[in-house]
Amino acid sequence: MDQKVIGSEASKFEYIEVDESSQSTDNAHVSVDGAPGNYTEEAIHVEKRLSRYCRKVDVRILIYAIVLCVLNQSDRGSIGVAKVVGLESDLGMVKNDFNIATTLFTVGYLSLEVFSNFVLKRVGASKLLPTLGVLWGCVCALQGIIRTKAQLFVMRVLLGMSECGFTAGILLIVSFFYPKSKLTTRVGFFYLSAPLSNVFSGPLASALSHIHHPTIKRWQWVFILEGVLTIVVSVFGFFILQDHPEKCSFLSDDDKEFIVSYKKKEGSLGGSQRLSFSDTKRALFDWQLWVMTFATFATCAASSSVSVFAPELINELGFTAAQSQAMSALPSVFGAIAILLAGQTVRVCGSHWLAGVLALSVALLGSVLMAATLNIPVRIIGLCLVGAGGFSGLGILPGWNITANSQNVAHSAVASAATVFMGSASGFVSSNIFLNQDAPRFIIGHSVNIGLLFLGIAACIVTRLSMGRRNRLLQAQEMRPVAEFSGSPDDLDRSRAFRYVL
Repeated sequence: MDQKVIGSEASKFEYIEVDESSQSTDNAHVSVDGAPGNYTEEAIHVEKRLSRYCRKVDVRILIYAIVLCVLNQSDRGSIGVAKVVGLESDLGMVKNDFNIATTLFTVGYLSLEVFSNFVLKRVGASKLLPTLGVLWGCVCALQGIIRTKAQLFVMRVLLGMSECGFTAGILLIVSFFYPKSKLTTRVGFFYLSAPLSNVFSGPLASALSHIHHPTIKRWQWVFILEGVLTIVVSVFGFFILQDHPEKCSFLSDDDKEFIVSYKKKEGSLGGSQRLSFSDTKRALFDWQLWVMTFATFATCAASSSVSVFAPELINELGFTAAQSQAMSALPSVFGAIAILLAGQTVRVCGSHWLAGVLALSVALLGSVLMAATLNIPVRIIGLCLVGAGGFSGLGILPGWNITANSQNVAHSAVASAATVFMGSASGFVSSNIFLNQDAPRFIIGHSVNIGLLFLGIAACIVTRLSMGRRNRLLQAQEMRPVAEFSGSPDDLDRSRAFRYVL
């Protein structure tokens, strides 16, 4: 579904949301005066101005955010790299100690996640997010000096706590800066950091495996180098990141007025809005939001399997440690390509929910292939399909969650936090389903992924049906007299403009 700007008068603009696949009233919205949308010179001018604005934000904020997110994903997944180059043997880890370490990261991460966006709204992204980057960079580097597995367990909890709030915070400020029609693609670019980090970490670990230092082990180099690099890059964030368009230093007054007016008319939030307790409570108890974020849970479980366990899965097929690390980049390359094509996938499918179903189905097919055989070429193909489908889902579903729940700042804050919470919670599953004793087939791990992906597909379908019903109710409420509305004029404009994006 695309949102197109149409002209109404020379001094103002409206917009129209179009479901290109069906043109149904479930997902269509016409201009305020009820006339059908049409393209005018004013509409073309507005669209060009919007493109110029988005390019400016892309260059000044989004590119840096993606770089920092690549480091974020690389730092949390570095334990998988360290495992293959000697972490377990040097620390005396046995049985499922490695799974415990990866699970403890999730415990730390989720411990403060629920409150992170509310803290960010008060402190500001320009201060909080770079601070978090410096903190987790320090913790990541300190993992390189530990001597026991107990120390590793503590550091994994601290790493999760220091990273908590970063992803949800980035998603929230992205929703502040971009209109609905541009949001899903940008969120997809943001999640491109996950496969990119895997692409870089595999060859990095392969190179580190050839380092021989008298006092520093190869796995220690992984943590130290990645942590120091994160600290350096994070410091630049204090000068680059902005809180929201209204306070953005590199936007002109005309740009600020334009984007605020545009986002108000499309029914999405402005970053300067205050959080309402009643709106927050309503968003937290919205069953539809939690159902749609379960699809994110499923796709994150699949992609996490690729991020953390791909080197081990390949190693168990008979390849050396160095070969496994180099080859582990292959499914992530497919994942990166899939994310880049995520926006096009949504356009071809005509809706986010159907594109999400397609992505989850590809990952499902890959999991089935890996569970069904030990044939090496087939399993490599299956792993690549899991990477393509899982990461494609990351390029589609989180953006859909935030775009579809943007009626006010509270809903956006809850939606971005819930998306990250559910995605991170999947770590409890993915960290404990690929156990050493199940090698080389890992039938339990692949079977759990198959079940989750089935449920994720069902969640997309249920969400589509619910949103269609809610949009019909919103269409009916739009016809109510203005006198019956008790909110402010801005609230009235937003409520009449808002529709759930399918």
